Amino acid sequence: MDVQVWLVGDESGDELRSLGRWLRDDEDMRGVTIELRNATMQPGDMGPTPELIQAIFQPQGVLVALAGVIGTWIGTRRRATKLHVRSGDKEVEIDGAKINNPEQVAAQLLRELNQ
Repeated sequence: MDVQVWLVGDESGDELRSLGRWLRDDEDMRGVTIELRNATMQPGDMGPTPELIQAIFQPQGVLVALAGVIGTWIGTRRRATKLHVRSGDKEVEIDGAKINNPEQVAAQLLRELNQ
C-alpha cells in the first residue's frame, strides 16, 4: 500500500518533518518505508523543502498504526493544521481545527481510506 501525506500552509516543511519523525519513531511503524519527498526547487530557493511524506507498506494492519500516529501527532499541534492523506484514488482531508480527539482522526482516516 502506498500512502501520501501532505500539509496545507507548511511552506518551510517543518511540520511535515515533525510528522515524518513521529512516523519513523513509532514502534508499530517498523518495517514501513517512510520517505520525505521534496518539492521541485525554484529559482531563489535556499534549499529543498519537503512536499509530502510517502509511506509504503504491505500488511493492511499497518494502516491502523499510521492513522493512529497521524491522529496523535495532529492532536499535539499548537495551531490548527490541515493535512491530506491519499492512497490510490482515495483522498482524505483532516482539518485540525475541527478535531476534538486523536481517535477521531484515526477513525476518519480508516473509514474513508478503506471504503
